Amino acid sequence: MANKNFFFKVNNITLGSVLVLILVGSIVRSMGAGMGCPDWPKCFGSYVPPTSSEQLPSNYLEVFKAERLSKNLRLSKLFSKLGFGAIADKIATDPVVLQEQEFNVTKAWIEYVNRLVGVLIGFLVFLNMIFAFSVGKRWVTVVGVFVFILTGFQGWVGSLVVSTNLLKGFITFHMLLALLIVALLIWMQVRAREMHKVQSKNLFIATLILFILFTPQIILGTEVRHIIDGLLLGEPDRANWFDNLSSVFLFHRSYSWLIAIGTIAVFLLVIKSNASQLRSAATLLLILVLLTMVVGVIMTNFSFPFWPQPLHLLFATGIFSILFYFILRLKIS
Repeated sequence: MANKNFFFKVNNITLGSVLVLILVGSIVRSMGAGMGCPDWPKCFGSYVPPTSSEQLPSNYLEVFKAERLSKNLRLSKLFSKLGFGAIADKIATDPVVLQEQEFNVTKAWIEYVNRLVGVLIGFLVFLNMIFAFSVGKRWVTVVGVFVFILTGFQGWVGSLVVSTNLLKGFITFHMLLALLIVALLIWMQVRAREMHKVQSKNLFIATLILFILFTPQIILGTEVRHIIDGLLLGEPDRANWFDNLSSVFLFHRSYSWLIAIGTIAVFLLVIKSNASQLRSAATLLLILVLLTMVVGVIMTNFSFPFWPQPLHLLFATGIFSILFYFILRLKIS
């Protein structure tokens, strides 16, 4: 029983740590430090980043570019063999992939801290897997092992993000994998605790529809984030960013109102139904949706300052997590 209780604690800490890593990753991107280290798992050829460009060879740009291109060539061949010719060509020929960034000590250490947090979470996921065996439920154990394997795969995808110079498709896939890990950790907690399911057909359908609608909103958000990344490199004057955003951003902004309406509907259904144990979560869901929209307004009206961008993603991840938790706790009949 003690080990089972320890599993709940480890699972909660692991889940919280994954959310922190998503926040840290967003901070890294917002500061333009995603390529602060041009190699992986090392940083400029060392496990501890250099503190000065004088510690690097004079031709370090060519050296690390050659390493990345060699890795990308192997990756391109792999995708080509798997039948993904378009992706293979993009990896091999996209001019963005060929760009190399000069050493910046601040960005290097920001990215280094991001990687250290990732390593810490790897240990926590390992503990989550080990203590999942103490729960005594086969599928909890199986999912615990799968999450551990998936986390390793996520690390490999992270190396591809660096190798391909933050290529858009890999960043989106990287984010979706993070959300999948979050969802599986929540599932393990609910299943291990044998939480009572609330019977409410209307609430279940409304929550499911909202969850289905919200998932592509996150993908749209990653697309907008990619556009902002480009502006961060090519347009230093943030006041001009809004005029350079595409129709994807406009759709993402308008689509948020649909999410808000759906959230209000779910909140009212929780209040009216017998789902009293879900009221706190429903209240938090509504608050997070409102905060996400407020932060979005702040970004667009105040020239996209740095600090709201990570919060925007963190709140969105919280919304996703609560909606998935609701689906696990509800049933039609």
